[in-house]
Amino acid sequence: MRTSPGLGASGHVPHLRPVSGYVGVVDFLRREMSLGRLLPGDKLPPERQLAEQLGVARETLRQALRVLEGSGQIVITRGTAGGTVVQGHAPNPDLVLHELRERREDLVDLVEYRAEIESAAARLAAVRSTESDIRAMVEAQQALAEASNKDESRRADTAFHLAVASASANVHLAEAVEDARVEMFYPVDLASFDFIRESSLEQHQAVLDAVTAGDGALAAATMRAHIEHTRLEMDRLIGG
Repeated sequence: MRTSPGLGASGHVPHLRPVSGYVGVVDFLRREMSLGRLLPGDKLPPERQLAEQLGVARETLRQALRVLEGSGQIVITRGTAGGTVVQGHAPNPDLVLHELRERREDLVDLVEYRAEIESAAARLAAVRSTESDIRAMVEAQQALAEASNKDESRRADTAFHLAVASASANVHLAEAVEDARVEMFYPVDLASFDFIRESSLEQHQAVLDAVTAGDGALAAATMRAHIEHTRLEMDRLIGG
């Protein structure tokens, strides 16, 4: 059992936006799951610590955890050795695939939107990135190369894309990239979308090389090509 890297003992919660009420806590934790920053088997911090990190009352947190427990996304074990652990999902694949096909137009729109905002972020990253930004991209690549399953691959993939977005030094672009990934990948992941690690590694490296070289046009073009490849894989998944 792992302690979540995003909500771990360090007391730091990355990318945290202000939350309000138990619904806000539920949305935040589900978002962390969708982005792969919380994986099945991850253990959340103790209740008091998590409430402080999120800036909410303990009763508000308890309400949110009850909602997530009811939906099967977490399991809460009481007692001194207990805790709150993230669970995996095993939905009916036929129902999920039907939903994806019903949402085909929306998903295509999302891919087009991602291509626009992420290529813009890559272009800016090429001229604004710092040594710390480049290091974050390299570390994400290493994590992807070492990933042993789809969940770990998705976490590393997310880390890379968000590192590029952060390197743009534009908070609105960074938030838009994160929002689009959540909206697109949560339903796709439920359908057991096979993460193609080798091609992602190669395409990420092309983006990283362009950003490191300071070539904004090339960084934008390689990011756009990478997302177009994702669209083709998604079409294959849903019978497109």
